[in-house]
Formats: sequence, C-alpha cells, structure tokens
Amino acid sequence: MSLKTFCSRHRVALLIALILGYLCFRGIGDHGLLDPLEGIHASIGANAAFQGSSLRPGIGRTPYLGKSTGFWWLEALSLHILGWDEFSVRFWPALAGLGMAAAAALAVRRGRVRGARLAAVICGTSLLGFAASQLAAPHALYACLVAFALAGFVRAWDDRRYAVLAHAAAALAFIVHGPEGILLPWLCLYLYSVLTDDPGALTRPLLYRPGAAVTAVLALGYMLLLRLENPMALTLMLYRTPAALPSASFALPVLAAGSLPWTGFLLRAVAASWPRSGEDLLNPEGPRLLLLIGAGVFLLFGVFMGDALALVSCLAPLAALTGDCIDEWLEKDRVRVLQGAVALNLICLLLALTVGLFLSLGAFPVLLSALLSIVPWAVFLILFGGASWYYAKTRQPSKMMRNLSAAAMLALLPLAGVFDLLAENTSVREAGLAIGNVDRCVLAQYVMNRPSLFFYTLKDSILVNSPLMPGFAEQKVENDTALHLLWEGKERVLLLVGSEQQLLAPLPQEVNVLYDAGKVMVLSNRKPPLHADAPRPASSVDIEPAEPY
Repeated sequence: MSLKTFCSRHRVALLIALILGYLCFRGIGDHGLLDPLEGIHASIGANAAFQGSSLRPGIGRTPYLGKSTGFWWLEALSLHILGWDEFSVRFWPALAGLGMAAAAALAVRRGRVRGARLAAVICGTSLLGFAASQLAAPHALYACLVAFALAGFVRAWDDRRYAVLAHAAAALAFIVHGPEGILLPWLCLYLYSVLTDDPGALTRPLLYRPGAAVTAVLALGYMLLLRLENPMALTLMLYRTPAALPSASFALPVLAAGSLPWTGFLLRAVAASWPRSGEDLLNPEGPRLLLLIGAGVFLLFGVFMGDALALVSCLAPLAALTGDCIDEWLEKDRVRVLQGAVALNLICLLLALTVGLFLSLGAFPVLLSALLSIVPWAVFLILFGGASWYYAKTRQPSKMMRNLSAAAMLALLPLAGVFDLLAENTSVREAGLAIGNVDRCVLAQYVMNRPSLFFYTLKDSILVNSPLMPGFAEQKVENDTALHLLWEGKERVLLLVGSEQQLLAPLPQEVNVLYDAGKVMVLSNRKPPLHADAPRPASSVDIEPAEPY
C-alpha cells in the first residue's frame, strides 16, 4: 500500500493523532517544573545523564530509593539528545499521553472503527490523562504501557500475535514503574478467566511462546541487571509497602473530575457493560468485561497505593469501553440511551462547574493564579454541555459525537496556560522553602530563564559563591564576577541565596525580592508572578561583601 493510499484511508485517524499530538506536546517546554514531583524526577534523570548511573539513581550525590529505573534511562536519553531543558524531561510523558489514546483505540473490538476513534478522543481529552502527560513523572508512561498490555490481551482473541504486544508492554511497564506493571495486566486476565469459567482465556495469550519469551528476556534480564549492579533497588522493589490505606473518598472525586468532560458517558457505559447475572458472565459480550475488570483493578491499585496520578491508568480501558458502547448505540440507533448518557453527563458538568471548581479553588488557593486560563476551559465545558443537549434533543447522535469531540479538543488548549501560571507562581516560593530545609544547606544559588529550581540547581556547575556543603568535596564554585555575567542579557534570572549568606560580589542592578522567609531568599530581575505580594526592592548596597573563603 502506498503512503498516499494509506493516508487517504486513515485520514480521520491521522487527523485525530496530529491534533492530540499537538495538544500533548504544546507548551511542555515553555514553563518551569512544578515542585516537588517534577523537579525531583527531572533531577534524577539529569543526574543519570550527566553525573551518575541510572542503575543507582540519585539527587545530586544523594541516593534516591525508587523503582522507576527505566524511566530514568529514558529521561537521561532525552536529556542527552534534546538538551538540558524542560521539554526534554517532559518528552516521554507527553508521548505517553498520545500512546494512551492509541491504546484505547486498539482495545475496541475489531471492525468498530468509529468506536476506536471515539475511544482515542475520549482518552486523549480527559483532564487526568492530559495532566499526567504534562508532568515529568513516570505515571503517564506506566498507564500507557499497561493500557497497551490490556489492549493486546483483548485483541489476542482475534489474533494470537497480539499476545506478543501484551507481554512486551507489561514487561516494559515493569521496567518503567515496578512489579505492578507486569502483575496487574496478568491479574486482569486471570480474574476474567475465573469469572467466565474459561481457563483458555488465560492460558492462550499468557502461554503464547513468542510472548512468553519476550517477557522472560525483558523482565528476567532487568532483574538480573539490578541483582548485579544495584541489589538494594531489587530488595526495595520486592518489599515495598503501600503508601496509604484504601480510600474511596480519595479516588472517586479524582477520577470523576479527571474524566471530564466525559464523566457521564463513562458512567453510562460502565452501567451498560456491568454483568447482571451469572449467564452474562458465562457469555460475555466481546472484550467489555475484560476492559471493565482492567479499569477496576487499576483503580483499586491506585487507591491502595494512595497515588492520585496512578489513577490515570483507569482512563484508557474506560475510554475503550465507552467508545465501543457509543458506537453500538449509534449503529442500533438507540437514541434514548444516548439521551440518558447526555443527561447524566450534563449533571456531572454542572456539579463540576458550580461545586467542584469552587471547592478546588478553596482547597488549593494556588489555583487562583491560573484562573485566567481555567475560565476559558470552563467556557469550553459549557459549550460541550450545550452542544450535547442540543444534538440529543434534536436526535442527531452522529453530529453530536463528532462536534463533542471537537469541543473536547478545543477545551484542552487553555490548560497549558494553567501549568504555565502555576509554575510561575509557585515554584520559586515552594522550591526555595524546600531547598532551604534540606539539612539546612543552600544547595545552589541561581537559575537562569526558568523557575525550575529543583531541576537546575542540582547541577553542580551552576553554584555561584555558595558556602561549601558538608560532605560535598567536589563542589564547584564560580568566581566573583559570575553574578554580573549571569545577570546581563538574561530575560529571567532567579538568584537563590541563604538569608544569612553574604555575597562575594555586589548585584549589578536593582532587583526584586520574590521570596524571603527565614532560611532562603530569592531575588530576581523580574517582578513577582500574578497575584503574588508586591515586590520589595533590594539594592546592591544592601548586601554587604563577605570575606573571601
């Protein structure tokens, strides 16, 4: 098949992929890293790329006891190839956001092309999936891989060769995130075979020889590598305990808000696919029961671990389930069912906009700084709800799903601005406070052009006139003229110093104090971010020169 013929046949799918790819990658390098999650993860990747080994992750020269070794490898790779930049550390999560949409489309029953497209749009435009794809953390990549593993098991019913994809994706999820990456997809398949009394549903894909060989090579090779190079990481991986007790009050609001603007449609699809009797279990309809089990298992794991971002793994199977159901309703012209789904979704949107948004702003005052970007997003949600009501009332279901997909994609455009404003408003203050409280040491003094303090200040070569830290014999300190060289010609300079620390060189110009609370003071040549306190001028004459070391 020629490239022109392929593009012509799949032009709608390619258009969806291009739009979702643009939305996932748009703006990920324009704003600083949000602390502490992104900064810590980015610092580990940077350390693996330029200083240490990804098999022995660390922050600076401090060991980090984590299990996402594969993610650090990818972070180091992107930093080597793409450079020292926020885009580099967010590249793989953004790519995983697009991958989650592809996995959701793949999990829809064979032949349901419209359902696959809907599943990709639903997964790609859900709030939680978008947020995870914008953060430098392994959660989106883990969710993408387990979704591909589940989709591979679903498609293995028609073609056993898809079992290789399922095994490979599960093994890579193990390397990227930990043992749950390989165990949870297998658990979903086991529960399905038990509930349907069909042992073959488990043994056929799981014991498929090429797939089992891929799992053995990847998983066992990875464990052997850890055993030889970093046995402590292997021990911690096997003995890790949950971070929190199960809490439905934690998980359900996160998942409900994170599935906007499709919450009502997802709930209606789950209700329609839920088995109502033992006969339904013994005669399951296509892959829906497996998708339902997968979403439930991933949900319980996120709840059990107390990790809100881990809940993003639920979205791809739920989106596939919803796309499959909506496609069937459209095919059978079940307008009444679609109208019920629209009504339920309108209730969810109304609660989110009138109650959930105000509760979120009250619980997280920092969101007020991003209000200028949240308001356009809310306007698009209102447009989404109004369009769904109109098309449901006029009984035009095909137009409804097409136009709702477009509205959902447009709604993601202002959300990149939310991250930009949040990073601008919070990273300087919170990162400064956190760094100031690390063993009472000032880890670094400045960052240029970005507010990604955790990420940039843990690079040894950027320490300027900093007091020597205990145990850091190889600390590099620049000369006295470094401050002048840094300040000149830079659009944004953030100078992080200890409140009691005296500078060896005077400041070259008037600056603003962005943060001053005890141990740490942050100075900048820019004014404080939106909704921050008024700047307090600081002159070079206010800073007394210190004696040379």
